[in-house]
Amino acid sequence: MARETTFSAADYAVFGASLLISLGIGVYYACAGGRQRSTREFLMADKSMRFLPLSLSVLASFFSASTLLGTPAEVYVYGSMYWMSVLGASLAPLAGALLFGPLFFNINVVSVFQTVGMGIVLFGPSTALSAVTGLAEWVVVVMMAAVCTLYTGVGGLKAVVWTDVFQTIVMLAGILTVLVMASIDLGGWSAVWQICSEGGRIQFFDVNPDPRVRHTTWSLTLGAFLVWLPPYAVDQQMVQRFSAARTLRDAKIALLLNMPGMVIIITLCSLTGLLLYARYAHCDPLSHGSITNPNQLLPYFVVDMLGHLQGMSGLFVASLFSGALSSVSSMLSALSAVTWEDFLQPCMALHTDTQAVLFTKVLVLLYGCLGVGLAFIVKELGGTVLQASLTLNGAAGAPLVGLFILGAGFTTANWMGGVGGAALGLAFSLWISVGAYTTSTLDFSLPTSTRGCNETSDVTVLTTASVWTSPAAPVVTFSPSDPRRLQGLENLYGLSYLWFSGLGIVVTVVSGLLISWVSGIKQEAVPEEYQLRLFSRLKACLCCQHSGSRHYRVTTNTMEASKDTARDAASTHLSHDITPVPQHTCPMTTDLSQDGTPGQQDNTPVQQLDNTPVQQLDNTPEQQQNNTPGQQQNNTPGQQDDNRTTHLDDRRATEQHTWATTGQP
Repeated sequence: MARETTFSAADYAVFGASLLISLGIGVYYACAGGRQRSTREFLMADKSMRFLPLSLSVLASFFSASTLLGTPAEVYVYGSMYWMSVLGASLAPLAGALLFGPLFFNINVVSVFQTVGMGIVLFGPSTALSAVTGLAEWVVVVMMAAVCTLYTGVGGLKAVVWTDVFQTIVMLAGILTVLVMASIDLGGWSAVWQICSEGGRIQFFDVNPDPRVRHTTWSLTLGAFLVWLPPYAVDQQMVQRFSAARTLRDAKIALLLNMPGMVIIITLCSLTGLLLYARYAHCDPLSHGSITNPNQLLPYFVVDMLGHLQGMSGLFVASLFSGALSSVSSMLSALSAVTWEDFLQPCMALHTDTQAVLFTKVLVLLYGCLGVGLAFIVKELGGTVLQASLTLNGAAGAPLVGLFILGAGFTTANWMGGVGGAALGLAFSLWISVGAYTTSTLDFSLPTSTRGCNETSDVTVLTTASVWTSPAAPVVTFSPSDPRRLQGLENLYGLSYLWFSGLGIVVTVVSGLLISWVSGIKQEAVPEEYQLRLFSRLKACLCCQHSGSRHYRVTTNTMEASKDTARDAASTHLSHDITPVPQHTCPMTTDLSQDGTPGQQDNTPVQQLDNTPVQQLDNTPEQQQNNTPGQQQNNTPGQQDDNRTTHLDDRRATEQHTWATTGQP
């Protein structure tokens, strides 16, 4: 079975060194620069950050210990299908960089609403370290919260960003070391792949359209994109870092670099999950009782296989703590910014900015204490911390995305629709999330075995949610549950957790538009900088589309006269050629071409060409001065008749165009 799971003095030294370095970075930025004496420096890093540290900071904030612990456990229990989420998840930073991020950067905001996920982040590494060291979980939670609160409170956002950079390096070093050393110990990746394939862990495509199936190609692409959209689009941590960038270009590059970063981290964690199964294919530590929940699988695996290497276990646990510290510190900074900017600053009259900074530091301390309490609440949730993180954060973040889409994408939405839509979206998202956790619906766990545990009987069991809390629970079936057995509201609660975020966004937007329409309150004009350009352009194209017979293009050809008769009013002839315009062309776009060459688009409505009498176009002062008797003699009756005919043709063409576009003569 497993080696003795102990934490050596070298492990404690490596782990302690990582915590001291994080504290040292916070102390350094507390004494450097402006010494965090202004809210601009404390909350926005004085808008001086470049793209590389910002990119690593965002990546570390969203890929916390929940990802490092939860993704390998997800692959161990449910198979490799989760890796397909990289297809949808990697598009979320793209949407944040090109759609939502520039909006926040241009309006120079510090805060949006923030969901509290500290409890989940603090709980993950606490249960991991408890499994390998024997320390009580509450001791680990308090210790981690204290370190995080200290360097965030004294160093501000600069300390948070640069500790995130250090912690990202530690995380990658820890996970890569485990992958290389463990794969060698298990006989190489070919042996690992064969064991996982025989155990049914290798699967990448499932086009089942049933949304109640836990992982399908559709839920892991579109569903995963909608789950990761709130963090990368409107989450306070992203907005704060986007606003702290030196330039808009730095901010965009920082998010775009998260696309390959997400692929790398999800891939490494998924491969780690395959190593877990290859090691414990014949002796599941959950069923055997060696550990009590799947979140302890990875630290148990590290100590089991690499514990004999001095400092190796300490490095890995340090990587887990680095992931947690980066996320918690980001949340503490974000929550203090939200509370100060949105609630306290409008109500408090402080004389100096130094007093404001003091209040925000006190807020960091208060929220650190709140996170400790939330960690013990999360302890009572079942499943992996990855599922808990994606479900609850997605459910609370989805209405926020819907609210911003409603406000920045639909100018017809009013304040009543925004408030009502966000409230209904939040209520719906939390309802189905809580219902999914409190109702026994479907279980797609794959079979595990205890044949290699030196037990007297050969028993194959299924690791279900009940096994995680009570390893001796009886097993009813080995195959995934059939969605057809669900009845009533169980069909709603039984939806894959990856669809909860998308449903929350849809409910928020649709209900917000309906409430705005029913209320009838006229919305004031929305400034262009507060609008999402993609939505405004799509609406402009849709609103400008009519039937093809009602569209006309007016082409104006100007013929220059000879030099001898230049500037003469009769020498300029305007001829209008009215032709139908294809449906995809906006009727407000007029193509003007001179001398028969292709013209450029002009946004001036065609009707404006006719508001001035045609004769006035030629009666300029220069033309009047040049109307010499000799030239007047050249205005023969035939030429005058031609001019009248041209003017009549112009006016007739204008009337036809007006009738065709407005329906009135």
